[in-house]
Order: sequence, then structure tokens, then C-alpha cells
Amino acid sequence: MLSLFVLSALVFALTTSNDVTKSSQDEDLEPSVLVVFLARNKAHALPYFLGYFERLTYRKDRISIWIRTDHNDDETGSLLANWSDSVRAMYRHVDFVHSLDVVYVGSGRDWPRERFEHLLRLKDEALKFAREIDVDYVLYIDMDNIIVNPDMLSQLIAQQKPVVAPMMDPPVRSANSNFWCGVDENGYYRRTEDYFPTLYRERLGCFEVPMIHSTYLIDMRFPGSEKLTYITGNEYNLGFDDLLVFAYQARKAGMKLFVLNTEVFMRMPWTSGEYSSLQNEQDKTETFFINELSADGPVIRSEHLPYTKPQKTKFSFDKIYLINLPRRTSRRLRMTSVLDYLGIEYEFADAVDGRNLTKQDLKDFGIQMLDGYSDPINDRPLTMGEIGCFLSHFKIWADVLANGFNEILVLEDDLHFESYFRTNLEHLVDDIKDKNLDWDLIYLGRKRLNDVSEPAVKEMTLLVQPGYSYWTLAYMLSKSGARKLIQAKPLSKMMAVDEYLSLMFDQHPRDDWKGKFEHRNVQAFSVDPLLIYPTHYTKDHSYFSDTEASTVAIEKQAKDEL
Repeated sequence: MLSLFVLSALVFALTTSNDVTKSSQDEDLEPSVLVVFLARNKAHALPYFLGYFERLTYRKDRISIWIRTDHNDDETGSLLANWSDSVRAMYRHVDFVHSLDVVYVGSGRDWPRERFEHLLRLKDEALKFAREIDVDYVLYIDMDNIIVNPDMLSQLIAQQKPVVAPMMDPPVRSANSNFWCGVDENGYYRRTEDYFPTLYRERLGCFEVPMIHSTYLIDMRFPGSEKLTYITGNEYNLGFDDLLVFAYQARKAGMKLFVLNTEVFMRMPWTSGEYSSLQNEQDKTETFFINELSADGPVIRSEHLPYTKPQKTKFSFDKIYLINLPRRTSRRLRMTSVLDYLGIEYEFADAVDGRNLTKQDLKDFGIQMLDGYSDPINDRPLTMGEIGCFLSHFKIWADVLANGFNEILVLEDDLHFESYFRTNLEHLVDDIKDKNLDWDLIYLGRKRLNDVSEPAVKEMTLLVQPGYSYWTLAYMLSKSGARKLIQAKPLSKMMAVDEYLSLMFDQHPRDDWKGKFEHRNVQAFSVDPLLIYPTHYTKDHSYFSDTEASTVAIEKQAKDEL
């Protein structure tokens, strides 16, 4: 009885043209590639994964696709079947099999050995199929690893390495990628001094490593590739999973592993494995993709799969303001994509550009520095960017009163939304109304400056009473809060806006500054855990601040000139 991969090869030979020969024999053709998709319960990721895969610049008539999926609890099988039918004519060959008779116990990281064996058999069948159709390269790729660089495949091939992986950029606040720089005697991960310089691109290049996984390209023309297999023999005594097995078999075949980090090639999901709740995974997916993928431009979905945009909402706010400097077009485009995918109805609030402010502007606004103010961290006066930031928020507070708004939401343009953002914000808004909470300001994102306990708000599931805090990246504001912030006349005693907010709910450590403001009675709260974080932090390699990276407004010796 013929094996499945032999049958697939025969079908391939009958349904493709007579040029099924190695592309190295024709200098005018790009090398031929077999791309291997193995999927289980990936319906949440497929629209994005396939959308980015479709825009690879590599010639589609040189790409064959081998797809296997089984024991799904979601629509993975039907989505892949529909996609395969839709794109079949575009690619050299599409081989799709959806098995319905494979069932395994265990979920998440709790995989039985039988399931690893099944996965290894599938990967080995794909390798045998590649040999049958005589392709130059095989690209294995997990179907929640997103190709954000359309030239990735071409660049991997250009390295001329036996096995090479594109380094995947990890999610925010994660240091996980798809390579290891060191392993222990059992083949498991070992941290080395080369890992972070590679991950953070402090060194650039194509580096030999002992482990790659998730997405990697195999050169089938390389000497020794004919020995490569995913099936272990009795001599194998390391951990039994597909990562360790592949690394072992590659070494055995004399095929070194490399990772390429010269550009951003792929985005890595929040975690690997599966989740016990598919609904929870769907919720996580929405947030992951809009946050991670929007960093590379507008989020892309496959045109060959159905999509219904979420219904727009303002969460019962009168208005949602998105502060953005018009010259920061990349941030504007990113936030447009993020908020559209989240289904949030908002309006841009053009930020005051500190770079364009003059001394005359400061006089016209009635701006005077708070006597004795100096930045607590950098020991300097306000920068023009910080003044522009304060004025941007002040204009919104004034707009609230001018329009008689009761409750608004303020967002800045460098946000990373946490999972379940919509669900949690909807719950918070409902809880506030149900409990009739008296509030002026509620942080959705901030930086805690004191390592002290913050009391939980009685009967409220998500709120605490905040201490001294930084950042104004996301907060709710009521009409009474806007009135209190403006009535204190902060432009005539100006400080950084986040310092001012902490002072106005009486949690600032500087008593001499607080003494300049008679009424410090803003009713402030904060969500806990936070729903929003910044996209970049001060020590991040790609961090940039329009407020800090600007000229000092007034030198210390010249403050009195205003």
C-alpha cells in the first residue's frame, strides 16, 4: 500500500507541468521551495498568518505548499480547505489533507509522547515529499509565526546555509525568540552571554547556534541533507519533543543551524502551545495581532478568508481623544489600524508641537514655570516638548468643559493594549455606573513610582487608589475632574503633566510644590492590573520621546525672563 507522501508526490507529478526539475538546472528560475504548514486549532491566527504569507515577494510559481491539519476543536480545517481552493492556481502546487480520525488527550504543554511522535512523523513525511518532487529548499513554519518582512524567504536563501531561521522578534515584555545560543548536556536551553546581544541586534549577522525552532529553512541541496530525518533510533536519549529531535538529527547529518537577525523578519506570538479555552485564545489573539503586527504598518488579513469588523464603540464615553503629533505619521497610521481592529470610535486630537513653540507663544498662553521646579530624574527645567505635552492635555480638559462632556477617555499614540482590553474596559465602565462611584480621573495605564501597597477600592473589582505615578498615556476623565484640573491654573505654575496629576490627587512627594496648589482634591483611581502599557520603554533600543528629546524651555539662570 502506497504511503501518503508517495501518493501526494504522484498527484503532484500528474497535476503540474513537466518542469519538475531542480531549479539549479535553470539559472533563470528562482530555487524551488516546499512550504510546510502543520496546524491545529489555529483558526484565530490563520487570517493574519495567511495574509502576511500571501504577500511574500518570492515567485509563487516556485512555491509548493504542503498542509496537514487534524484533531481540531475549531474551524482550522474548513478555513484551510477554503484558502487552499482559493489560492491553488497561484502557487506551483498546494497539497492539503485534513484528517478527522486523529484524537489525542492532553492540551497546552501537556502533550503525550504519541502526539510528539505524530508531529515528528508529519514533519518527516513533508521532508520525504520534498525529496520526491526534488525541491531545492523546505521551509517549516508554525502557523502563528507572522512573516512581516515580504523579502524573508529570499534573504534566507541568500545566506547559503544548511539550515537557517529568521530571528523572530518577541512580544512586548518578553525575551523569548526561536533560537538558543546555548544548550546543556541534555540538549535543553542554557542562557549564554550571546543571547541578548543577538536578540536585541547589538550584533548583526547570520550566527551558528545549537537550536532553532518554529520557522526555519532547510537547503535540500546541501551535502548531508539526504540523511536528515525526524525519526529517532534507539540511540537517541535526549528529551522527546520536535525541537530537541530536530537539533539532534541536524547535527547527526552534519547540517549546522544558523539564525539571521539582520532585519525584522517575523513576529512571535505571546506564547507557544495551546490554551484550554479557545474563546480565551481568540480574545488574546485580537490583542496580540493588533499590537505586534501594527508596529510594521497596517495589519493585514487574508483576502481569501471571511472577516467581519467589530462594531464601533465609545464605551459610553462622550468622546475618546487620541493625542498625536501630525508629523508622527507612522504612529498615526499604527494607532488607526489598532483602534479600527479593536472597534474603538475615536477622534484625533492634534498635539501641540513643542518644537514650534516660541517664547511669545509661552507668554500668550500665560505660561510661567513653577517656582523651584526641576525634573526629579534629570535635574533640569521643562523641555519645550514637555510644555507641548501639557498643553495638549490641557486643551482636551478645556474641550470637555466647553462641550459639557460628562466622561471622556484620553489616549496617547504609543500604546500597547493588554489582552481582553475591550472586555475589561466594558466591565469597568459598567461597574462604575452600577456602584455609582464618585470619580474624577482613572488611570488605564501608568508607571508606579512608589513600591507601596495601593488600597483596593471597596466593591470595585478592578480599581485601586494610586500613589505617586508617572505617564499620561491613557486615562478616563470626568467633567468634575477636568474642572478641578483647570481651576487650579496650572499654566501659571507649570510642571510636567504627569507630575501635576499626582500632585492634584495629593500623592506627590514634594510638599513645597503641593503648597503652591490650595485644592488637591481630584478623586483619582487606577485599574489594577493595568489595561494599557507603552509600546517602548526608556531603555529600549527603539525608544524615542518627543517630550524628552527636545530643547530645554528655559535655562535655569533665565527662568525669570518669562
